[in-house]
Amino acid sequence: MRARRWAAAVALAVVGLLGTTATPAAADPPGGTLRGVYYDGQFCNSYGSEGVQTGQWSWYYCEYRVYNPNNPGFYFLWTFTY
Repeated sequence: MRARRWAAAVALAVVGLLGTTATPAAADPPGGTLRGVYYDGQFCNSYGSEGVQTGQWSWYYCEYRVYNPNNPGFYFLWTFTY
């Protein structure tokens, strides 16, 4: 689990560094909250599903974005509570 948290922290740092040169991320969807940025889509979906099952949020989706065609993209976990 520590490795995933470390990877998420590194991903956030990289996104922060790219923020000066990349196009800005879309604004939060209406009623949505950005919960995390991940390298692994399976982990993003697993974490989102776990949050629904435990009642932390009503539904979620993982949005995949590529900011540089020469680098892998990131998965943005959006959650919604209704």
